[in-house]
Amino acid sequence: MTAEQKQMVHEHFEQVGIECFKSHEITSEDITNLRTRKMPTGENASCFLSCMFKHVGVMDDNGMLQKESAIELAKQVFDDEEELKLIEDYLHSCSPVNSATISDGEKGCERALLAYKCMIENASQFGIDL
Repeated sequence: MTAEQKQMVHEHFEQVGIECFKSHEITSEDITNLRTRKMPTGENASCFLSCMFKHVGVMDDNGMLQKESAIELAKQVFDDEEELKLIEDYLHSCSPVNSATISDGEKGCERALLAYKCMIENASQFGIDL
C-alpha cells in the first residue's frame, strides 16, 4: 500500500467518522483507540463502528458483514490484483462473526465490535497496515 493510498483510506474513514459521530457520539479515548487500532470501550463505540461499517459497505443494512461492496470500494483505491485479493482474503477471514450470537439484530452494533476485533487481530497476518 502506497502512502498516497493509505492517505486516501484515512481521509475517507475520517469523513465517515464525522458523519457517524453525529448520531453515535464517542469519547475522545475511543477516537484515540480507533486511530491506533485498539478496541474502543465506550458505550456508543459499537454502534459507531456499525455506522462506519455500513457507510463504507463492510456491513449491510441487516447488520451482517459483507465483503462484496467493500471490495468494490477497494477497487477505487487499489488497482493491483494481488492487493485486492489480499484485501478480499482479509475481509473473508472475519466472516465467521456473521454466525456469532448477538442480541441487537439489524443494528449490528455487537457484530461490528466483533468484526473490528477480528480485523485488528488479523491485519498483520495479511500485511494490512492502515
